Amino acid sequence: MISVSRKDLELIALREIRSFPGGELVIAVEIECDEGYPNDMNWRLDVTAADNADIDRIEYAARTTTARLKRRYVFRRH
Repeated sequence: MISVSRKDLELIALREIRSFPGGELVIAVEIECDEGYPNDMNWRLDVTAADNADIDRIEYAARTTTARLKRRYVFRRH
């Protein structure tokens, strides 16, 4: 696994989500994590999309991308 910063992981996630059908309407992606847990795998994506985006497609893209990224990368909190 590759260790990446929060900003890098957000940019990778944005690029991957935008590659899904309907994903071009995603405006921003942020990493949300529970600070009380020491596990660097305990994070999720918070996705912001345009008003006319298909929410079901965006949710699927975010879930799929999160799973893929957790297999490839370790989120570096510092």
